[in-house]
Formats: sequence, structure tokens, C-alpha cells
Amino acid sequence: MKRAAFIALASVALFAEPAISEIFKCVDAAGGVTYVNDPSACPDAEPYDLRGNLNRAPSPASRAREEKPDSGATLSPVQRLEWALLDERNIYPGWEIVNETPEDPRQDVDLVEWGVIAKRARHYTRSADGASQVCSVELWAFENDARARLAEQNFEFPDWKIDRQGDTLVMLRAVTLRADMAKRTIFPDCEKLGNIVRTRAAKFVED
Repeated sequence: MKRAAFIALASVALFAEPAISEIFKCVDAAGGVTYVNDPSACPDAEPYDLRGNLNRAPSPASRAREEKPDSGATLSPVQRLEWALLDERNIYPGWEIVNETPEDPRQDVDLVEWGVIAKRARHYTRSADGASQVCSVELWAFENDARARLAEQNFEFPDWKIDRQGDTLVMLRAVTLRADMAKRTIFPDCEKLGNIVRTRAAKFVED
């Protein structure tokens, strides 16, 4: 169930006692928790009492930050990047997602020279206060930590904020379009989104 639908349902439940018992808690195989109003949506659905729990319900961003990759699976570099990026399940309402067509870094001589083995990019867009905002996150996976560190120290991409998590660079930039003006400052909500992606990418860094 999408968060917007859950909020609307929760608001009704505050004022309509009979509706409260119609919310069910589902826990998937990876430990992720979702709330549904149709118990057939998952085999182990349990009735969930919303009273007293609304203020403690985790936000999509909190759930995304706390989520862990499947410890029993060996993920490829591409899969790790895909997992680190946020999708429709764990962003706030109001954002739309635009996936960039994946590129194979092996087809770029410069990227091969730097040791880039996987790339993924995703753009998060929204309308806010009469402006259009775009928050772009790009992830580059390298052959090893040393190659990523070297790239972090030498890459010069204007307007990008670059952060390294092990063998992965997390690159963030934003633009706010208002009339004919374009402001390329990373706005607070974009920074928050970037922080969550960094946290998720860091889960693959070996201790």
C-alpha cells in the first residue's frame, strides 16, 4: 500500500473505531514491514491496532535507512547500486522518480581507466512553492576501495557533492527551476535523500 493511502486510512481510523481492526501488519521474508487493509495481500497478516501507534509509525525514509540487504544473497555491483537507490516504496509523497537509462562503463575508455565497473543514476522530481525541483543521485562502483578513493580525490564535477562509501562513489546534485531561473544548490530535502542513499550504500562496506 502506498504511504498516501495509508495516511488517509489512518486518519479515518482515528475517528471511526470499527475501521481500526481492518488494518493488517505484514512482515516479508526480509523483515520489511508494510500495512494493508486486505489480509489476503500476505499469508501471515496480523490485525494491527492503530490507536497509540500513529506517532510511532516509521516514515518511508526511516524504513529505507534501516532496511538491510539480504545477508544470504551475493549481490553484483549493479545489484548493490540498485539496492542503494531509493524507489517508490521508500520516498515521501510528492516525489516522482525518473530512471536514467543504464550505461555499461566498459564501453567508455575513460571509465575503464578509472576502474569503474558499474553505474546507476536516478532522478527525483517534484513541484514545490511554484518551482520545479530535481534531485539527482548517481552511483559509481569501482574495482576496489583504492580506485574509488583515487577518483574521489581527483574528480572535479561542478555542482556535484561526492561522497565515498567503500568502493562506491555517491554523487548528488540538484536544480530548482523557477520561470527562467535555474538554481543549482542542493536543497535540504535533496540532501536528506542523499544521506539515506549514502547510508544504504555504506551497508556494503566491509568492517
